[in-house]
Amino acid sequence: MSKKPIRRRRGRHSAKPSRPTLPKEIIQVAVTAVGGKGDGLARDDAGVEYYVPYSVAGDVVDIKVTDKRGDAFVGDIQTIVTPGPQRVEAPCPHYTKCGGCSLQHLDAPAYEHWKSERVSESLNRNGLDVTLDAPILIPAGQRRRASFAVTKKGKKIVFGFNARSSHRIEEIDHCLLLTPELDKMMSALRDLLPKVMKQEGRGDIIVNAPSGSCDIVFALPGRLELGIQEAIVEFAEAHDISRISWQENAQGEPFTVLQRSAVTAQFGGTEVALPPSPFLQPSKQGEDALVDLALSALSGKEKKILDLYAGCGSFTFALAQKSIVHAVESNAAALKALELSAGRNKLGGRITTEVRDLTRQPLMGKELDKFDALLFDPPRAGAKEQAEEIARSKIPLVIAISCNPATFGRDAAALIDGGYTLQKVVPVDQFTWSAHVEVAAIFRK
Repeated sequence: MSKKPIRRRRGRHSAKPSRPTLPKEIIQVAVTAVGGKGDGLARDDAGVEYYVPYSVAGDVVDIKVTDKRGDAFVGDIQTIVTPGPQRVEAPCPHYTKCGGCSLQHLDAPAYEHWKSERVSESLNRNGLDVTLDAPILIPAGQRRRASFAVTKKGKKIVFGFNARSSHRIEEIDHCLLLTPELDKMMSALRDLLPKVMKQEGRGDIIVNAPSGSCDIVFALPGRLELGIQEAIVEFAEAHDISRISWQENAQGEPFTVLQRSAVTAQFGGTEVALPPSPFLQPSKQGEDALVDLALSALSGKEKKILDLYAGCGSFTFALAQKSIVHAVESNAAALKALELSAGRNKLGGRITTEVRDLTRQPLMGKELDKFDALLFDPPRAGAKEQAEEIARSKIPLVIAISCNPATFGRDAAALIDGGYTLQKVVPVDQFTWSAHVEVAAIFRK
């Protein structure tokens, strides 16, 4: 017996929402400020608001509307009629095309003020009125890790960074942000791609240079065929690459194709062997600044310190010079690297480790109260659940590191509600020319 096809009723909301109608004419606006995402803020004579990327306060610009954001429009600059007093010429020829930087056009005082303002605004939104220390600014040419985007269609391969607000890739051969080792690696990788990217699609190449020589992960479509592996071996020899790993279709854990030498980083004077694609602070200068700030908070009387979201030990080994440290991290490979390096350097008695997801299972009560100090350095989502437990603890000193002022403000408010005093807040500009900024803070109960 044949079955009748089942007729499915179309839901009321199945149709795609229509795109908003955008003004087609060129509009002239005066920019009054630079907003939280790095875009200029403007309003026309009718009171309509606009976001204008790559503009500064005082700019009068002709814009073409390209998108709608909430109740406001996004407008791309067509002509700078009158430049604002804080505008300077951007040093990079790819600026406004590559999506990596958004603030190269700000002069130094305006740039420094804008970075600090991001932290102040986040604290103010959470009811905290705090005087910040002067920001620590990391110059260009210091970034030691990068993720390059690559796509292949037919025989054409495009390699570079994602364009602004787009999946399109801007092809570049030089980046002012990168260390010399990473910068010169770009042209070598571009030459290699036809030999290793055999399948159409999109991928990434993640490169770390923690101590000179590069550690590379190819997260590309397709399998690691023999010919690809041979090309990788030849490339590693020619360019003195420490380690190359492969992550098929950018899924799962990367596996090591070859390792010619140990991939290490110096944390607190200890050489730590790193797993593939480790988390590193973006720059060595930024890492040193954050570690120095953390150590400055210690009195020397702390017997036990808790290091949360410890990674491979960016702070752990420096803290272990002062006290016994318990390092907690959800990434088992990172923590294993920390543990093995502690053992090799005869620090096993001063460093203990624990694999634990602090979002699902934050440390609580007596687990916290046995420590004299705590440092936490969470991902961008922050440490909401853990911060709420810390707020209820008796730990006298908390050192907070954050790469996201928004979640830092929320977590700081939780600590203060729990009886902590915010003693010091320092913006650390590890994300040069971008709309991001790091924060380091000291709390005492």
